[in-house]
This record gives sequence, C-alpha cells and structure tokens, in this order.
Amino acid sequence: MKRPLYKYLLAFMDFVVLLGCFLAATAVREGWHKIYFLPTFPFIEQDILFFAFFSLFVLFAFQYQNLYKINLFLTVAEQITRLIYAICVSVIGFAVLSFFLKTTIIPESRLIIFYYFILAVLFLSFSRIVLFRGIFILVTKKKLYSEPALIIGSGTTAKMIAASISMDRRYALSLTGFVDNGLKAGKKIFQDKIVLGHIKDIRHLVEQYSIKEIIICTEDATHDQLLRTYDICQGTRSRVKIASPLYGIISEKMFTEKYGDVAVIDVAQDEDNLTLRIVKRIFDLTFALIGFILLLPIFLIIALAIRIDSKGPAFYSQIRVGKNGRHFKFYKFRSMIIGSDTDKNRTEKAIEFIQNNKNGKQKGHTKIVDNNRITRVGRFIRKTSLDELPQLLNVIKGDMSLVGPRPCLPYEWVHYDEWHKRRLSATPGCTGVWQISGRSEVTFDDMVILDLYYIQNRSLLFDLEILFKTIPVMALGKGGI
Repeated sequence: MKRPLYKYLLAFMDFVVLLGCFLAATAVREGWHKIYFLPTFPFIEQDILFFAFFSLFVLFAFQYQNLYKINLFLTVAEQITRLIYAICVSVIGFAVLSFFLKTTIIPESRLIIFYYFILAVLFLSFSRIVLFRGIFILVTKKKLYSEPALIIGSGTTAKMIAASISMDRRYALSLTGFVDNGLKAGKKIFQDKIVLGHIKDIRHLVEQYSIKEIIICTEDATHDQLLRTYDICQGTRSRVKIASPLYGIISEKMFTEKYGDVAVIDVAQDEDNLTLRIVKRIFDLTFALIGFILLLPIFLIIALAIRIDSKGPAFYSQIRVGKNGRHFKFYKFRSMIIGSDTDKNRTEKAIEFIQNNKNGKQKGHTKIVDNNRITRVGRFIRKTSLDELPQLLNVIKGDMSLVGPRPCLPYEWVHYDEWHKRRLSATPGCTGVWQISGRSEVTFDDMVILDLYYIQNRSLLFDLEILFKTIPVMALGKGGI
C-alpha cells in the first residue's frame, strides 16, 4: 500500500507502546522477573509473544476507529475519545478470550487486564498527543518534512485544496503545480502555482518533480474520464486521492480524510497481486468452512420454515455474473414464490433503472422487488440477510469471496456501461461496502462507486472491518428489502 511515512511511524510507535504496557502490567502484577528473554534467542517467553500478537489486534482496532487519518490524529479530544473506545473494545475482547480459553499462553489475572487498560490509556495519550502530534506539527511547520503534491484540475475544489495545503503545513504536503487538459502549460491557477501539463504528462511529471501524492479534483468529468485519469495516476509511484462529486457517496457513508473542508478519498491500491489473492483465499475458505459448520442448525431451521410457509424447494439457485464477466451458479434460500425469477416486469424495471442511472442520474433504489411475490418467511430472511447464508457454499467453491462486490444478473451485465463493469474486476462477495452503507437505500451509481472504492483499497484489514460492520446491519435489518 502507498501510505505516507508518518502513518507507518505512528503505527510502529503504537505497537511499541502497547507491547510496553503489556510487559509493565505483567511486571506490576507478577514481578519484574517475568520479563526476560529465553536463552534460545530469538524465541521469547510465551507471554511476550502473545502480547505482541494481541498488540497487532489493538492496532486493527485503532485502524477501525480511523486513528491513522491525518485529520483525526491532529485532534486532541476526538482522538482521546476514539483511543479510549478502541482500547476498551480490545480489553473486553482480551477478557472474554482469557475467560473461555483456559491456556497458559493467555494471562488469566484480571489485575493484569486492569493495569494494562490504565497504562495503555495514559501512555498512548501521551505518546500520540504530546510526543508524536507535537513533533509532527513542529517538523511540518518548520518545513523539515514535506512531500511534493500534484493537483489534477483547476476548478473551485482544486483551488480550495491548494489553499488548504499552502496555509496548513500540518498536512505535510507542498504543492508543486496543477495538471489540466483544458489549459495551456504555464497558466497560473493559485498564487505562483501553474499548470505543468496535461493528464498524458502525469507519469513524466511524477518522475521529474518526485511527486508523492496526486489529488484528482476534476469537477466536470464523467465517470469514464475520472476512472481513466485514475488508471494513469495509479500507474505511477505516487499515492492517489480523489476529491470529486462523483465520489461524494464515500464521504457521506464513511469517515474520510479532509484537506480543509474538502473530503479527499484515499484510493491507494488497485493491484490484484498474487500474495493478496492467496491470503484472501485462505481467509475465505477457513472462515466459510467454520461458518458453515457452526450455522448448520440455523440452515436446517430456515429450510424447514420455508418449506412449511410456501410450496417449493428451500434453496434457490440462479446464474450470476462474477469476476470479469464469468458466469457461475449462485445459491440462496428461497424467499419468493416459485416463478418469480421469470417475472418479465421485474426484469424490465431493473433494466430501466440501470439506464436511468447512467450519466449521473440518481433515481430509485438498487433493488427492484415485487413485494407481493415475497413469502412471509422470505420477508424476514431478506430483511436480515439470512437468505444469503447459502452463499458460504459459493465461497467454499471459489466462485465468491466473503467480502467483495455483489454479483449481478446476466441481463444487468449486458446493460452496464463499461465503467459499471469495473465493479466486477474483483471476485464478488457475500457482503461489501454497499451492504454496510444502507444496501437498498443506496442508488445504483453510488453502489458502483462504493464497489470501486473497495477494489481500490482492498486488504485483509478492510475485509475484517466490513465483516464486523455487517453483523449489526444484519441484526437490525438496515436497508434490507
């Protein structure tokens, strides 16, 4: 991932402080003789090894609370609030784990947990706010640390971001210039900053000026134009961020960084690399198998309820479009009366809906459903997404992932614009950013943007975050139909 250096430094400092708090808590409770290295270096005492792994879990909680976003770690009150919340959740998880897993690897002492909580809150607050934040502000204000940035666009948004970067050194950026296809090179845009070239020149400009961050601020671009610009930028060594109305749904639904009052969307990765695919497949297969075994009683209860409630099979299969347009058999619990999949009226409405959403039009919801065809049990399992549980079989087969864009129907794929099809450049998933953002409350174009955002930022940590956020969405039935 292409991230600023200061984020890696902050995460490393957090890890060291967390590990130190664990060791100090153990020493206070058990005595300092517990803190030692075994003679068989580099293997270390098992408590320390456990603490190291648990510290990584706490870092994930920090990431979940957006504690590495610049506009948050520069704050005081909000940062402390989120910090305490993340530590509380981690400590509760630690306490539950130590209660249920009776093993010598996990310390059982409640005092150790209590001491750790107090020490972590105190030392992390000090290290983050007094040390890191203080030093970071001093270093950036003195211009000892600053990374060259390039802005694509010359409109109001581009100028607002240019002003924010220029006036607030804490963003650790120095504006090099602008790129705009509609203006000649040399044209002044903001203060002494000029247009350096056109979009086709970006790779050359990045190398020439050692650009570390590119901010796309094209205001009048279409989705196709924006994504083509992104592709060019992604081919460079620079970080890429987007500040465009077309990505507005991201800042509405998710916590994003801001430069001044302008939300900037981090789209730092679009690499379908082999390592990520292997790790993700192992993760998917492991948890899908565990989930299927644990949920088998619920499968049987739902299947029985469906058979009692209406005529027809409990399970339903359908041809869907997966990664790169490949067809596969998709499994669900049946929630509608038999024959609903041949409803021509529903198909026509779905096609009309997609067509109406092209070119930025926002009308209706992403789900086209005839409520009269939904069964009584079907209404409940759709609302809670329990009808989706059989897709664990799709994950086990490799047709789907636990997290990813939702697969579409063949007739929908045919009517997609080219930029819409990019949402299935990744393996489709059982849940995704769309599901935790309101599901049927999100319009079609917004759904595509949310899926593209996931693809552009996919990682195992992001998958875990989405899975955690999916649980309350399912429990509350938010946005379901």
